[in-house]
Amino acid sequence: MKNETSKIWDNKALMVLISIISAILVWVYVTTTEGDVREKTFEGVQVVLNGADGLRDRENFVISDVSANSVTVTLRGTLRTLSKLTANNIKAVVDVSKITSKGNNTMPFTMEYPAGIDKSSLDLVSSLPETLSFYVDKASSKSVELKGDFSEGSVSEGFVAGTISFDPSEVTISGPENEISRVSYALVEITRENVDKTLKFDSEYTLVDAEGKEVELGNIRLETQTVSVTLPITATKEVPLSVDIVDGGGATMENVKLKFEPETITIAGDAATLEGINKISLGTIDLSSFVSTLEEKFPIVLDNDVSNVTGLTEAKVTVEVLGLKTAMFNVTNISIINTPAGRISSPVTEMVEVMLRGSQDVIDKVKANNIRAVIDLAETGSNSGIFQVNAKIYVDGYTGVGAVSVDEDDYKLYVKIL
Repeated sequence: MKNETSKIWDNKALMVLISIISAILVWVYVTTTEGDVREKTFEGVQVVLNGADGLRDRENFVISDVSANSVTVTLRGTLRTLSKLTANNIKAVVDVSKITSKGNNTMPFTMEYPAGIDKSSLDLVSSLPETLSFYVDKASSKSVELKGDFSEGSVSEGFVAGTISFDPSEVTISGPENEISRVSYALVEITRENVDKTLKFDSEYTLVDAEGKEVELGNIRLETQTVSVTLPITATKEVPLSVDIVDGGGATMENVKLKFEPETITIAGDAATLEGINKISLGTIDLSSFVSTLEEKFPIVLDNDVSNVTGLTEAKVTVEVLGLKTAMFNVTNISIINTPAGRISSPVTEMVEVMLRGSQDVIDKVKANNIRAVIDLAETGSNSGIFQVNAKIYVDGYTGVGAVSVDEDDYKLYVKIL
């Protein structure tokens, strides 16, 4: 009796197992047939503007400010069909080919599916967003200046960076008028550190607005993606300023005190060139042209292959004569040399007041008859008449003393030529 009961039980268990397997097979069959309709959501579906190229060619229109580059859609269809779709092989298509005027537009989109998919078996249940907005504008182009920024980089000690240059110096951009109008210039940023030689390289650039903020490319097209950049790097050197002193009026370099404002400037150039420059001469000062103190401004002039890093364009030089005295003399010993051939000359001026400068002990010894004024007619030509000619002052018998001419007309004497 037990055995019969066990057999019956085993048969029932087998039947249950067979029923379960059958149910599973039926479920699998049902869920894989076209009759089982489901819904599926796809995120990040690409938006495609169909006819945009033709619109540009026909109307010179371009599209900008598209409200979304992708959409989220929910589709209804059979599980078999939906299983063949992904967010990467379906598209949200907006037909812009029939647009005829510029301005804001809002349009719906249609779904585009891969080849082999029966469109009629799919329905668009919902989308986010439901429509797409964009702006249609005239296509335009303009040239923008290239600028360089080395503020985040650095040079090695003893070197200086010059002005960044570009080839080409401008770049042409094109796109919607409302987008390219925001572009002020193109910027190349150089961030290299401890630079000690001139840099030459190709670089991409960033479009920047008037406030220095980056302008996203969007629909802007670049005629060239890269430009050639040159950042000149030169050596620097601090050198003193100087003047050339011409002895005169009883004074020499030993009798003067010089002061320069500034005392030095920093110059930049090729290292070999700078090695031979130990000072910058501003000009010449004749000690006979002033009595005790001279203040004069000189332009700072450098050779073309050297630049002024300091930036100062002039320097003030103060010259002070120390330890010398002056005295006035009325000189009547006036003579003429180099009278033109065939001419007769005679001085019209009979006396000239002469200022002598020298050490006190020498000044005390000089008398008026030790001083003579000599008029040289070598440069007057062969004309006749009365002329005003510079005379040179000589002090006979004494050294370390000389005439001072505060004004250029001090020793211009009149002479008659017949």
